[in-house]
Amino acid sequence: MRAAAGTLAANNVTKAYGADVVLDGISVVVPPRARIGVIGPNGSGKSTLLRVLAGLELPDAGRVERRP
Repeated sequence: MRAAAGTLAANNVTKAYGADVVLDGISVVVPPRARIGVIGPNGSGKSTLLRVLAGLELPDAGRVERRP
C-alpha cells in the first residue's frame, strides 16, 4: 500500500545554535512525489535543514507545513 502524496513547505525558516545562525530565512516547497537533493559544503546547514523539514527539530522562526 502506497502512502498518500503531500506537499512539504518551509517559509522563512531560521535556526540557530547559540550565536551560530545555521539557517537564515530559508523558504522551499517540495511538491508531491518530488525527489530532491541537498548539496553544499560541510557545516552549511544541510542536515539541520532536513531535520527541521522532518519535524525532528523546531525552527527558531518561520514555519514548516506538511500537507497530506
